[in-house]
Amino acid sequence: MVQGVNTVQDYLRELKETRKGKPNQVQDALDIYVDLWKKVLEKGIVKPTDDIDQALSKIDGVGGLYRAAEE
Repeated sequence: MVQGVNTVQDYLRELKETRKGKPNQVQDALDIYVDLWKKVLEKGIVKPTDDIDQALSKIDGVGGLYRAAEE
């Protein structure tokens, strides 16, 4: 986990920051990853204020990030 990142909202904010200065392909991959997280948030599987470990456990419980975003 990134130091100083405790919640899902912190994690996503950090991911958005890390895309700066990266090659286009890396930026695109990060965008896709963040979009999957956003879908999981929209579906209520995790909350923005959830601890990252807690959120990952919830996501694992439904079969992983991609599956959670699809359902």
